[in-house]
Amino acid sequence: MRALILYGIILFTFFSCKAQEKVTLRYIGNQSSGTENESFINNSFLFLNKNDTIKVNVKTPFNINKMEIINRGIYYNCQLKKDTIYSLTLKKICTADIPEIFNSYYKTNTIPDKTDCSKFTEIKKNTVYDYKGNYEKYVDIDDVLYEVIGLSPDTGCFYPH
Repeated sequence: MRALILYGIILFTFFSCKAQEKVTLRYIGNQSSGTENESFINNSFLFLNKNDTIKVNVKTPFNINKMEIINRGIYYNCQLKKDTIYSLTLKKICTADIPEIFNSYYKTNTIPDKTDCSKFTEIKKNTVYDYKGNYEKYVDIDDVLYEVIGLSPDTGCFYPH
């Protein structure tokens, strides 16, 4: 019986650890680009990991009528400082994990992979501009969807009460 409980704890710990990934990277800048939907913009946060550049993308609504880009940062409206080392804790998620009330690019403009729902392919589909949701927590890296669940240091962030 003890062996069975111990085995269960080991399996739980293994799968819990696999669900989250912590990466430590140096922030080097930000750039914006278009998406497959005229009502969304891609805010890319650029990080350096040794010699590799990693793009952490935040898809946020874009008001094409006013040409208004909303860039509230990442996670909880965190404004990152150039050349600062950050640790990001990421959790792989599926599009179904994003609340229905959010107007999410990932729900309208992606098709999940059949074997891994966190991987996706983008599709072209325009929608009406509607800013509702916490977009800064949902990011993609190399067409894999994540939720940011931690950022350190978190100075310059605005956490809701």
